Amino acid sequence: MRAIVLAGGRGTRLGPLTRHLPKPLVPFFDRPILEHQIQWLARNGFDDIVVALGHLGHMIESAMGPERYGARLSYVSEERPLGTAGAVAWALRQYPSTEPVLVVPGDCLADYDLAAVYRNVVEQAAEVGMVLSQVEDPRPFGVVSTNVVGRVLRLIEKPATHEFGHLVNTGIYVLHPDAVQDIPVGATIDFAQEVFPAWIRSGRVVHGYESAGYWSDVGSLTQYQQTQMDVLNGRLRLPLADQPSVNVRIDRTARIIEPVWCGDNVTVEAHATLGPYATIGSGSRVGAWAKVDHTIIGTKTVIGVSSRVQGALLADRVELDGRSRVGARAVLGAGCQVGWGGHVPTGARLAPRERVAPGCTWEKSGSWPEGRPLRGVSV
Repeated sequence: MRAIVLAGGRGTRLGPLTRHLPKPLVPFFDRPILEHQIQWLARNGFDDIVVALGHLGHMIESAMGPERYGARLSYVSEERPLGTAGAVAWALRQYPSTEPVLVVPGDCLADYDLAAVYRNVVEQAAEVGMVLSQVEDPRPFGVVSTNVVGRVLRLIEKPATHEFGHLVNTGIYVLHPDAVQDIPVGATIDFAQEVFPAWIRSGRVVHGYESAGYWSDVGSLTQYQQTQMDVLNGRLRLPLADQPSVNVRIDRTARIIEPVWCGDNVTVEAHATLGPYATIGSGSRVGAWAKVDHTIIGTKTVIGVSSRVQGALLADRVELDGRSRVGARAVLGAGCQVGWGGHVPTGARLAPRERVAPGCTWEKSGSWPEGRPLRGVSV
């Protein structure tokens, strides 16, 4: 079975993590988001995966290679953004198919039984199957209403209120190749905003499938962090995150408050407190007497002695000198440095390799665009 992964977006909502990195390669429990997706697809029987590339696509192809987890990987590149429908039409032109194909956005993580969804669409001889999910806040998504047999009657993109319901389009589709024949190859066009609403108005049948399981759009900083917390909570199981870490050194006087996840070669020094809700990337170190909770820490990052990090997101190779403080919802890009006694306030964003001088407070703070609290945890 074939799947097409739409991996061409710029990932602006994940800045500064995506300043020099394509969104599908942003790490999630020490693995690129795309690697988790490929493993999920392969586990569901999709052994022919076409990755539609755009922004920094060469980095994705170099990182993923021609084969992963028993699935063959092929790549198609857009010279300019083509939208979701345009990207699928472009991919099918270069890799034609006579069988239905699964389409997956490159910024989602889920545990759906995709093989069952695919079978349902094929057995019903449907041209289009749209996977749906119930969410608490539907406003960032496309809200869908269906009839009793699952036919999509209405699709409203990013509604201003909750009045239209909480059933949303996940961006995961099963499409028969004949369904996209009318989409001009090379045109910029979007399924949710243009194609599907037009099809629904014209009477063409789009089937909705509300699939059991977990789904998250990890395309924003808040949801990226929330999804990691959901993995720690056990709401989403990622096999690649379940693999045991090696050479983790935790001082006997350190305090670990579960849930916590550590990558390989992590060091937690004397009297440090780690957790709850902390993930520490491989090769990172938490210094003596430091306190870290509700925080995502990348690889090869150093938390200095007696530092305090709460509810933040630190990318790879960040260095905090002793007695540093990093507030909730702060984001430090790769290679940032905070001098001794430096302070990064709540909501601040530091671009990669920026520095905070010793004893100083970062003054260019700005809020996350969606600064709502995390579900199920308190910060």
